[in-house]
Amino acid sequence: MARSGEPVSKVQLLDNVWGEDFAGDPNIVEVYVRHLRRKVDLPFGRASIETVRGVGYRLRSAPAAPSTPSVA
Repeated sequence: MARSGEPVSKVQLLDNVWGEDFAGDPNIVEVYVRHLRRKVDLPFGRASIETVRGVGYRLRSAPAAPSTPSVA
């Protein structure tokens, strides 16, 4: 949230959330982003967590309406 609007890479999320010594599957970030979208976006009909292809994720400063009803 401190970097709202700025893209954050999967590696940066792994380092900041799980620590630099994390030895698990880096796709865990995608799993938790999906959980966050179901908790934060879906019930309120918004899309505040945006995937930036080739970069990572970012929080929209003004959440947009979801483009599709499915949560990735």
